[in-house]
Amino acid sequence: MIINAPLALFLAMTGSAAAAEALTPAPLPIGVSTQTVSTLYTGDRVRDPFLPAAMGVTSRRVEENVDGPVTVDIHALTLKGLLKDNIHDYALFSSDTGGVYMLRAGKLYNDRNKPVPGISGRIKLKQKTVELITAEKDVQVFRLGEDEKDKDKEKP
Repeated sequence: MIINAPLALFLAMTGSAAAAEALTPAPLPIGVSTQTVSTLYTGDRVRDPFLPAAMGVTSRRVEENVDGPVTVDIHALTLKGLLKDNIHDYALFSSDTGGVYMLRAGKLYNDRNKPVPGISGRIKLKQKTVELITAEKDVQVFRLGEDEKDKDKEKP
């Protein structure tokens, strides 16, 4: 209910002050929000899951080569995980420079979802192995989990 000030003044002057107070709305508290974009969005302070926990929160490194496309050394990559959905199998890799790569449908993609030229691969999900192959037919095999060498060391 909206009551204007002259009506409330008229009711107060005629002797029905209680009626005027009942019809006068209480002032609404109007405040200024203290939240900012940085308090609402905290995604920039999350730890990169591909880096060791001891490194804490880091900023993303950008791998760029001024001379041309970025060259990726498949021997410097580390297999971080294998994923499967209804259509494809995926392999996640990280590099020692902070880059993140994904092998999908036989092609290696960078963190911007652009194919890395000259590198293809195969995922053998049941064996938990991934093969990356360069254009020069250099093959690097990755195995997720324990290495065979580690299993032999544990046997007495």
